[in-house]
Amino acid sequence: MKKFLVLMLVVVLVSAAFAKITFWTTEVESDRMQRIRALATIFKAQTGIDVEVVPVEENDLLKQIPIAKNAGTLPDLLEGGIEPMLLLGSQDFLDVDLATKIINDFGDIYNGAARMLSNGMGKYYAIPFHAWVQGIWYRKDMFASQDLGDPVTWYNIALAAKVLNDPKKGVYGIILPKKADAYAEQVFTEVALANGARPIDENGNITFNTPEMIEAFRFYKELGKYSKPGFTTVLDALKGYLNGEAAMIFYSTYIMDDIAIEEVQKSRINKFNPELVKNTGFANKMINTRPTSYGQVVALGITKNANKDEVEKFVKFLMTDKNYVYWVHMAPGGMNPTRKSIAESDAFLDNPVLKRYGKAKIAEIVGALDSVERFEFIHGKVITDMSKLSANFVISKAINYMFANDWTPQRTAMWAQKEAEKVLGK
Repeated sequence: MKKFLVLMLVVVLVSAAFAKITFWTTEVESDRMQRIRALATIFKAQTGIDVEVVPVEENDLLKQIPIAKNAGTLPDLLEGGIEPMLLLGSQDFLDVDLATKIINDFGDIYNGAARMLSNGMGKYYAIPFHAWVQGIWYRKDMFASQDLGDPVTWYNIALAAKVLNDPKKGVYGIILPKKADAYAEQVFTEVALANGARPIDENGNITFNTPEMIEAFRFYKELGKYSKPGFTTVLDALKGYLNGEAAMIFYSTYIMDDIAIEEVQKSRINKFNPELVKNTGFANKMINTRPTSYGQVVALGITKNANKDEVEKFVKFLMTDKNYVYWVHMAPGGMNPTRKSIAESDAFLDNPVLKRYGKAKIAEIVGALDSVERFEFIHGKVITDMSKLSANFVISKAINYMFANDWTPQRTAMWAQKEAEKVLGK
């Protein structure tokens, strides 16, 4: 009997020593790969499970999966943006049962982040890993001087833009994107969803010509009256906010180090405002007929052929305590935990960038993950045609033409409707 127990123990130890999983990550930069491999080394030391870390460019992820499947070399775990995860999940590549179990086991993943990975049937294609959110960053000191409310509702946003617009003093109410680029679409997404407007509905119908969408274009054009002139870009918005030229801008949480850290800010505008962090507010949602937030979630997808026990241990290792903090501190502010307990922890806040904001403000920023949405999916369904509209810059071209040609919101919506029909062959 003793010999049998010893033999079983040897078998278990040998199995653990040779256990291995393959992890594809889209964090391909050398400094980030160094951190990830360090975590894999620690995990192996604790569990005996070897993790082969393979960098894969995000744009290549969807190309490499079918190749790996045909070769029998699919990874056990892959990390990447929400769009490829939803497509892979809908094509039955991912283990929705295990992903759902892990989400439920954690019990504190932000609802909005998890909802974006829903399969529409009560389960999830992948585990939300980290995220950034976009909203309006604004000068609280300027708002306080005019007794303005936070720029969350359409009414308050438009009022603040008008009241704080003072071009003669070189200050604009807002710097709004008006160039035909991805930034304009990102900003317009939040505006449209706050009014219940979408370019394509759940049934695949093109819906630019709806009253809700026309009203979204009208609001966007109204804000343009109080924006810096010209076909402004994301860089114009960033520099304009840092140098005091704008009372409000739309930006992701990746702006946080630009606002807080002297050397980063000086690399943008050659000067540093040490009071800017204190004087900066963040509107983490927008409301007109409904509340919404815009952002991106990076997820962990478990493939169906994975070594399930080993992968589950590794995912929980990555998303727990100091390991999780070590990962998201690769890009403080840009990478935010999707677990509420980690986002509110002292360990997460123990960072030169995040410390400048303080616990309450960080909680407010990350809290946007509860209401984050995108045009690309609704109710767990991937709107695949949306990627074609984005690739052809239909929304941002419509915005650009609206300002360049002084089109009415109605004409802008009609142009977008016809252009979308042409792009999609409908």
